[in-house]
Amino acid sequence: MENKSIELNTRRTAYEGFFRIDIFRYRHSLYQGGMSPLIEREVFGRGQAVVVLLYDLLNETVVLIEQCRAGPLAWQTNQQAWLVEPVAGMIDGDETPLAACQREVEEEAGIRLTEFEPICQFYPTPGGCSEILHLYAAQVDSLALGDYAGLTDEVEDIRILKIPFAQAKQRLLAGEFNVASTIIALQWLFFQRLGKVC
Repeated sequence: MENKSIELNTRRTAYEGFFRIDIFRYRHSLYQGGMSPLIEREVFGRGQAVVVLLYDLLNETVVLIEQCRAGPLAWQTNQQAWLVEPVAGMIDGDETPLAACQREVEEEAGIRLTEFEPICQFYPTPGGCSEILHLYAAQVDSLALGDYAGLTDEVEDIRILKIPFAQAKQRLLAGEFNVASTIIALQWLFFQRLGKVC
């Protein structure tokens, strides 16, 4: 199909708070010709966010953070609500992705950085969420990092994890990480940046 098209019938906001929910009614072109029937979908509005994988080539260490997250409470409780992720956060207002990277790394890892390597952009849950993640990487001296970080006024209680490359790669291949951005970032590190193929 050469010409893909969408006819947006209506868009209305059903809820607007910290997040928003919009209801879309639309039709789209079909691969075998013609148009689909009218479709109605709720879309969870998250905006755009940055994800920053911190890694230390000299000490062969990847830096991730651990914190309690609300999302898993829908499915799990107790220890399983604490997730291991790269530094991440929403892009505020007119802020650029790079400015958001600098701010989030300072807030969540306690360091100031200015150099970030862009990796990719992706939709983590495109079936019902508008969020776009901008994934970056940055080199750090892991020995200079503390053990804890986070902003108290945002109720952030963050533990900084310094994981040897070999251990992080083993955990990745064993399927122990359960956050999409963690998996994507580590796959980039081990199979693209470092060029180590199993």
